[in-house]
Amino acid sequence: MINQYTLDRFEGLYAVLVDKGNEHNEMMVLKERLIAFAKEGDTLAIDFDSIGNLRHVEIIKSNNEEADIPEKELEGL
Repeated sequence: MINQYTLDRFEGLYAVLVDKGNEHNEMMVLKERLIAFAKEGDTLAIDFDSIGNLRHVEIIKSNNEEADIPEKELEGL
């Protein structure tokens, strides 16, 4: 199932994601899973496997100021 989150911030070893449907719901994932391609403020579509691991992450709305940089996706985490 694909869920949408906003990458709110990085805290230590973690990235804090805020659920787009419920802004009071935050989730923390390891920073190393996202830092290479996602920036704070990006909206991400995330697919989880059956035990909650990230299976697919895609930037669906970038908060990047440079509009000519293509959006990236990461598969098979």
